[in-house]
Amino acid sequence: MIIEIFFCECFLTLSHRLKVPIIQFNTFWPGAWTGDIVGSPSPYAYVPDTFLAYTDHMTFFERLHNAVFGLYCKLIREMYLLPKMEDLVRRHVNDPTMPTLSELDRSTSMLLTNSHVSLQYPRPLAPALVEVGGMHVNPPKKLPKDLQEYLDGAKDGAIYFSLGSNLRSADLPNETRSAIVNAFSKLKQRILWKWEAETFPGKPDNLKLGKWLPQSDILAHKNIRLFITHGGFLSTLETVYHGVPVIGIPVFSDQDLNMLQAESKGYGIRLRLNNITSETFYWAITEILNNPRYQTKAKDLSRLYHDRPRTPMEELVYWTEYVARHKGASHMRSAAVDLSWYQLCLLDVIIFMLTIVTVVASLLVIILRVVLRFLFSSTPKNIAENGIKKNLKKKQ
Repeated sequence: MIIEIFFCECFLTLSHRLKVPIIQFNTFWPGAWTGDIVGSPSPYAYVPDTFLAYTDHMTFFERLHNAVFGLYCKLIREMYLLPKMEDLVRRHVNDPTMPTLSELDRSTSMLLTNSHVSLQYPRPLAPALVEVGGMHVNPPKKLPKDLQEYLDGAKDGAIYFSLGSNLRSADLPNETRSAIVNAFSKLKQRILWKWEAETFPGKPDNLKLGKWLPQSDILAHKNIRLFITHGGFLSTLETVYHGVPVIGIPVFSDQDLNMLQAESKGYGIRLRLNNITSETFYWAITEILNNPRYQTKAKDLSRLYHDRPRTPMEELVYWTEYVARHKGASHMRSAAVDLSWYQLCLLDVIIFMLTIVTVVASLLVIILRVVLRFLFSSTPKNIAENGIKKNLKKKQ
């Protein structure tokens, strides 16, 4: 069996050579074209794309943008990305019997996605698309001694601040860093900040720095009252797992949508990096710390996340073994993967129906014109004129 991480379609060729089923794994929730692999629909009317910051209740223009963007992504993948990878594979794999990458893609037995309905909006899922969101989150382990003592001593609570692994807090603009530090210095809570540089000018007494910090274990600590994050998907999963409210500072990719959902679900506040001031940052922190509804919403969402028959890892193991036991589980394969795009969108049916309506309407117009012509040719005026003409002929 081949388990393939998304965006590595070249590995699909191994399934053909080894004659084994394919399970693909998507590291975040399904985008516009992701579900197509197993025939799982993604209705543009109420399922926003992964990279668009819309809710599931979109305006007309948001739905229009969502549809156009989704179709654009599909076209780019089908007409540019897959052909490029196809050329790459053919240069290195000399096997004339090998199907195209597109065909191998559609032969996928199962798609596992790092998502869960508690975090995203409800959407239809094909049987071969299974959510295993949060499989990377493990039960909390004991913290290193210095961190444990620091957080245990936070009698007024603690705040954890991290911009993840792709973004560096040390690269923040000086004015933004100064605004954040100024806001932190006004708080009585202890701050734990993932900071990658050796120095930190003007560090307040309630701030502890660390180049690397065990994020999930920190969020599990009973004194953590707020998580300030960039809004990455893995961080969002850990946030929901532990039931901690957030302040999100999204920068790129799906981060804005993740933090929009945090706002809409009531457990977070979203700030713009280029608009952060000491006042706005301090307001956001005190709003969450002093308003119990954010903590309540975070805990409610965490209960929803944990209320499932199996843990994410157990789910992954079960379905992987299920596909192996049933030799690819072809009975779960949706017929949608065998339809062309115009058949899937029912464009052929719509065109046929429009043609029938047009033909019928045209026939009705022709019949109506004939009837009207007959009626107007038989009016009393015409009858009288015809009578006069007959009388004149008789006199002659």
